[in-house]
Amino acid sequence: MPPFDREFFGGTDRFELAARTLFGVVNKLDEIGPGFADLADVRAAFAVDGEVQPDWSASVESATEVIVMAKVAGG
Repeated sequence: MPPFDREFFGGTDRFELAARTLFGVVNKLDEIGPGFADLADVRAAFAVDGEVQPDWSASVESATEVIVMAKVAGG
């Protein structure tokens, strides 16, 4: 979860969370690391079970893994 693990979560890079959607994941992470949700839309991307998922309303209820990555700008 670099760089978010150090910035928001005290170096912890893995969590067990229960959420219905990626919006829920973001909210849960914001409870753990206040301020994360404010920056997530601009700085974070998510992969659900190995597939990048840009739709935060997508269900993650049956997911085995959600990875939070820093967005990368291209050019």
